[in-house]
Amino acid sequence: MKQKKVKKLSISSILAFRFTFILTAVVILLVLVFSRIQLVDLNNQRTVELDRSISIIERTYLTHIEETPEERFTIKRIPKHLGYLIYKIDGDQIITVDTNSDEVPPVPFAEKKAKYYTKRTTPGQEIKIIYMSRPVQSDQSVVIQLWIDVHNDSLYQMKHDQPRIILISLIPILVICYFITYFIARNIMQPVVKMTEDAKNISSSSLDTFLPVKNNGDELDELAKTFNDLFSRLKIDFDRERQFTSDVSHELKTPVAVILGQANLLRRWGKNDPVQLDKSINTIISETKSMDAIIQNLLQMTRIESGKIIPSKEEFLLSELFDKIREEVEILDPTCEINFNYDPELKITTDFELLHQSLMVCVSNSLKFCPKPLKLTITASDANQSITIHIADNGPGFAPDIIPHVFERFYRGDDAHTRSAGGSGLGLSIAKTIIHSLGGTISASNDEITKGAKLSISINSFY
Repeated sequence: MKQKKVKKLSISSILAFRFTFILTAVVILLVLVFSRIQLVDLNNQRTVELDRSISIIERTYLTHIEETPEERFTIKRIPKHLGYLIYKIDGDQIITVDTNSDEVPPVPFAEKKAKYYTKRTTPGQEIKIIYMSRPVQSDQSVVIQLWIDVHNDSLYQMKHDQPRIILISLIPILVICYFITYFIARNIMQPVVKMTEDAKNISSSSLDTFLPVKNNGDELDELAKTFNDLFSRLKIDFDRERQFTSDVSHELKTPVAVILGQANLLRRWGKNDPVQLDKSINTIISETKSMDAIIQNLLQMTRIESGKIIPSKEEFLLSELFDKIREEVEILDPTCEINFNYDPELKITTDFELLHQSLMVCVSNSLKFCPKPLKLTITASDANQSITIHIADNGPGFAPDIIPHVFERFYRGDDAHTRSAGGSGLGLSIAKTIIHSLGGTISASNDEITKGAKLSISINSFY
């Protein structure tokens, strides 16, 4: 049986519910507090009224104290809505002296402040009074009890029923507040809903589509800018991955084809020919190494561009770097003549290994493609807080139409730049990527004196 999907409440509904709930709680709290304050104030008023009336009754009682207890006397100076009882305590027996009501018996003593008293007498009837009681000063066995019947006190009833009346009257107001809050919240959330719909339509092939920014300077603009920045970074990453995949598939076609051709040749008849067998195996090994070098170079470029390889910062003398380059060049080509021109005390702050790798790429480019004997000149100078290194050779130099493409991946500018010479077209691209990661620049030109190829690297010496 297919389960029915439960529809969730929208954020607008949740916000409206929460606001209405909080508003209801605040209103109830305020109503209870104000009602309590009004009841306390009313009790204080009743205390004053009862206390004054008790004093009048006491004076009247003392005036008629010679009369018999059974004789009633009229107290004209107290309000008519007040009831009173004068009783005498004779041991454990209460003797009624005078009263203007037969319904209220003596109740617990309350001299200083009015108290509330309620008691159910018969089914359907109950006593509800606010009362005070005080012993007569001349005779402590006589007590004056004065009360107000709550049933007949319209003001007290109104104050007592006021919270319920207010809360009932607030129900339609709270319902209206809910719908108003829902309408406002929905309008506020509308841009977010629009962003959500726009974001749903953005895929890896359309990461250049940005969310609209209204430039209001509010949180929604910040949200849109954050998403747009995220899409921009994702697009860079996707483009880098696509470029990597494209470069690998493009560049590996030739070695794979060569390996496959040699393998088919061996399968048909080459395995029986020792000369061809040895030649094919060497070719396969060579192409395999070439494939491995291409993949490793591309991976390194991708890691540097994506920030996975973070250059370190260390200060060192250029003489240390150049001495290491001299030793390696002498191993690679003992016939090469290499000259350095720089201040031995010159220092730089950057990543030693990465700078060394990029310089060796530039030197290797000359070693591969220049005629023998090779002459290299490496100069370094310090100007405007940056180190500039020039590497020039005595080769034929770059053709004018080649210079703009020197640092492109897999670019080979002439017949000499072939795979047989050992180049994959990635060397100078790697050097450019490394130098950029070090915060520097690299450019290609022809030396004015030797007319050979010249590569110039500039790096901030305080990087």
